[in-house]
Amino acid sequence: MAARSRSHDDYTVGWICALPVETAAAKLMLDNIHPPLPRLPRDQNAYILGSIGEHNVVIASLPTGAYGNISAATVGMQLLSSFNAIRFGFMVGIGGGVPSSNADIRLGDIVVSQPTDTSGGVIQYDLGKALSGSQFKRTGMLNRPPKVLLTALATLQAHLLTEDSRILGFVSDLQAKLAPHKATKFTRPTQEDCLFQAEYDHVASDTCIDCDRSKMSLRSPREHREPVIHYGLIGSANQVVKDGLRRDQLAQDLGVCCLEMEAAGLMNDFPCLVIRGICDYADSHKNKEWQGYAAAVAAAFAKELLLVIAIDQINSTPSARDTLADSVHRFDVPLDLTAVPVIESFLGRQGELDQLWQYLQPTDSRSRKVAIVHGLGGMGKTQLAIRFARDHKHDFTAIFWLAGKDRGTLLQSLSSILPRLPGQSHADEAMKDEEVEQRARYVLKWLALEGNSRWLIIFDNIDQYSPSSIGDAYDIAEFFPGADHGSILVTSRLQGLTELGKSFPIHRLELKDAIQLLLQSSRLSTNNIAEELESNPDTVALANRLDGLPLAIVIAGAFIRETGTSITEYLQHYQVSWSDLQLQSNPERQYQQGNMLKTWMISYREIQKRDTNAAELLLLLARFDNRDIWYELIKGCCQSSNLPTWLERTISSKIAFKIGVKALIEFSLLEIKEQGGYALHPVVQDWCIHLASADKTVNSIQLNELSLISVGCTVSSASDRNYSELQQRLIPHANCVRRRDCSGQDIAVWKAFHSLGKLYSDQGKLKDAEDMYQRALTGKEKALGPDHTSTLDTVNNLGGLYFIQGKLKEAEDMYQRALTGYEEALGPDHKTHLPTLNTINNLGLLYKYQGKLKEAEDMYQRALTGYEEALGPDHTPTLDTVNNLGSLYFNQEKLKEAEDMYQRALKSYERVFGPDHSRTRRLVERLSPFYYYNTRVFST
Repeated sequence: MAARSRSHDDYTVGWICALPVETAAAKLMLDNIHPPLPRLPRDQNAYILGSIGEHNVVIASLPTGAYGNISAATVGMQLLSSFNAIRFGFMVGIGGGVPSSNADIRLGDIVVSQPTDTSGGVIQYDLGKALSGSQFKRTGMLNRPPKVLLTALATLQAHLLTEDSRILGFVSDLQAKLAPHKATKFTRPTQEDCLFQAEYDHVASDTCIDCDRSKMSLRSPREHREPVIHYGLIGSANQVVKDGLRRDQLAQDLGVCCLEMEAAGLMNDFPCLVIRGICDYADSHKNKEWQGYAAAVAAAFAKELLLVIAIDQINSTPSARDTLADSVHRFDVPLDLTAVPVIESFLGRQGELDQLWQYLQPTDSRSRKVAIVHGLGGMGKTQLAIRFARDHKHDFTAIFWLAGKDRGTLLQSLSSILPRLPGQSHADEAMKDEEVEQRARYVLKWLALEGNSRWLIIFDNIDQYSPSSIGDAYDIAEFFPGADHGSILVTSRLQGLTELGKSFPIHRLELKDAIQLLLQSSRLSTNNIAEELESNPDTVALANRLDGLPLAIVIAGAFIRETGTSITEYLQHYQVSWSDLQLQSNPERQYQQGNMLKTWMISYREIQKRDTNAAELLLLLARFDNRDIWYELIKGCCQSSNLPTWLERTISSKIAFKIGVKALIEFSLLEIKEQGGYALHPVVQDWCIHLASADKTVNSIQLNELSLISVGCTVSSASDRNYSELQQRLIPHANCVRRRDCSGQDIAVWKAFHSLGKLYSDQGKLKDAEDMYQRALTGKEKALGPDHTSTLDTVNNLGGLYFIQGKLKEAEDMYQRALTGYEEALGPDHKTHLPTLNTINNLGLLYKYQGKLKEAEDMYQRALTGYEEALGPDHTPTLDTVNNLGSLYFNQEKLKEAEDMYQRALKSYERVFGPDHSRTRRLVERLSPFYYYNTRVFST
């Protein structure tokens, strides 16, 4: 007949052991062993199932090497989560005896935790606070064993007053189940039971064979070899006691009979009785000879006690889970913001708060939610998270704030939560790294408990994330509770963290909120903001300059408040003394990572570790207009004769450039624009300029020149496609780079100024164009000489600019200088040199405008001959000159010559551009008067 199948709910007794020898003894006490059950998700325990009498028992053991209170608590919590019907449990194993005048404890005896008026039976003796004068005050009290066990214990005690214990019989049964060589492990040792004087230390050896027998404590021999059962207090802590003096001091202070390492972790969350077999005396004379026998007698006592409990008592006893739920609000933890930055002013962002709530609000769904709030340092991510926590502190059963500066800080932060958990009374501080880790893991286990799903964890400032934990970076996902429930909010500068959850980018404050924050921070708050703005437009100007960055606004407000500076004065100082203003402000109460000089250095140094080229690139990008940066713009600097190796690699291809900016985007120092390209926050730009000037290893002049060359080389010809659109994009960059200091060692710098002159001229910004051409001319004259062809190109363009401005004398001087210079520099080759021909044609235009028609005709004829030879009869400059000649002949009333020129140009335009091209149609219009004069019929 097949055995009845069992489920998790059939098991009512939990039995926990720490060591393999203890687990083996417990297993051998089972009357029957049951088949294993499927392990539930997230349960990492290993179980042995069986029965003792009518009771179904589940045995769990601690992971190998993971001993102590925290590990025991974790195993107990997992056991109760998987086996909902557990009524009570046992913690059974070995311990160190504490002999005293009140308890004649010997090796092989048994100590059972029994409550007193002031103690629950187990005392955590390292739980408390250090006081002055090396004093230590113990705090907290652990729970008593459940009533059903205390009743059974009283019944057994009464029974043993008249009857013999069954312990030795159960040990004998245990040994009979094993082969002789294995049974010896659980047999009472024959060696002498030695209790040495407390102050006498063990002599180095595996046994006490070399220890001085004269140092033994004098005790009367026992008349029997049966274990004596002691009922009293058990001391528990996370460290093994191997010191007789320390042992005796604990006996004197606390009255404990036994010392061990696990029980304190169980008493408040796993209702149980602790049973310990004595294997040593908690001194330096420890050995493993008595461990097997001690484990066996402890397990035998647990079996004897369990058999006293009737099955109907089990059925009438509430489950351990229900008992705990009734005794405390298991999952309710008040919000504690002690270690959280102070918020003096929080404005706006209601939309972001609503979106977070919509996503993170606790529901009955068994699905964990992870929100990643990411953005530039100083944008207010932490403040947003604090506001969210305060707004919804009653909507979650628990909200925990964790500092994530690095892995160690996060572990400490997690560990510090433990004393706040319901029913916990662990020490406030963990001293050793391994204990900190254990406590943190315990908290994560608590969060993973079934039914505990309405919590929120806030991981703040996770700026060192790496899935592979490289260097100082670590994987934050390692600290997510294992259960698929609960809500997690992460704040970070790193966009890469969005792979762990839903992205919530945090952007600039809206202008009205930025202005309000500025006024509040500076204590200039007014009931009528509109009146304030109307009376002082500099308030809007400063808010725009700070571009909605809360950290920058708070710093400005603090300086204004603390120094009595007006907003107008601050704006003036900001434009000329940015770094000085930042050094005077450090709002660490609201922004724990400091002012802007500090907060972005954290990101910058991390970028340097990951990609030094990217760090260099950031400082270069800050030289451009911050609102619109693209690859082709930066690629222009390849014309520099002093191109750094790092930059040469970075702009070698578009993909190389994208790789270069990746780290900057990752740390939110660079933004991706929706319409393409990239942008820098203006305050980040100010910081980069300061950083480069303060760092002696950075060549700021070179960065200035590279940015200037980039913009200059991006200026294209007016005939290029999308030229007008490109001009509009380049003007802000030109305005930015032209003001920066340059050494002029690179000739490409002066060529760039020349190109900027052309850009401004095409935009009708004639004064700016003249300034650029003059700077280009001065630089080229110095670097190349006054007669170099590149210098003469700028001379020619200046002539054209003067012509547009109506400065005809200056224009003619420039044209003549350029023409003479070209002729001398090129010799006979000047006749087909295009810049020379352009200058000749320009002179023709100037002479015509001045009414010097003969001189103009000479210039046009000379230019036409050169263009025909250099470019051919149908090239645009050739045809334009033909057209100019036709116009000149018409003005001279040389109608036949004019008509010939127009007809020649018309045929070429029709052939080159087509009959409907605008140039062709204009020529047709010019030809119409000739048909009128000659009484011809002409139709367009």
